[in-house]
Amino acid sequence: MDLFARLKKGGMLGRPDQATAVVDWDFMNAARAASGRGAAAWRVTIPRNEVLASYYMQAISADAPHPAAARLWEEFLLSDEGQNLFLKAYARPARMEAMEMRDTLDGDAAARLPEASGDPVILNIPEQDQAKSYVTAHWAQAVG
Repeated sequence: MDLFARLKKGGMLGRPDQATAVVDWDFMNAARAASGRGAAAWRVTIPRNEVLASYYMQAISADAPHPAAARLWEEFLLSDEGQNLFLKAYARPARMEAMEMRDTLDGDAAARLPEASGDPVILNIPEQDQAKSYVTAHWAQAVG
């Protein structure tokens, strides 16, 4: 909440058509910065020791027409090849540390990631609900 209040006070958080700062997942902003489109001086910053992470959750329906094909797809996504494809799109692989240990990580792609310091925090469902309630209750006063 404090970050958004500071952005607002600094004139960097206004109407969407006037935005001078974009808060988004690092892989989205890193891809924008690498594309050369948009702002000429696009930078990606991850607040120090304030790393929020979230992994995509996926499931295979027991009633899927071809559940074995779905399982094979999931296996590919979690394979070294699949994880390196995520990495090439600036998304941090869920298995990054294990891949580094086994020397299967695409080092060039990993070197392009924005620096992140600190241990990532992954909120569980009750924590997400608590955060949503806090933002709903305090946004207008702090940022509005």
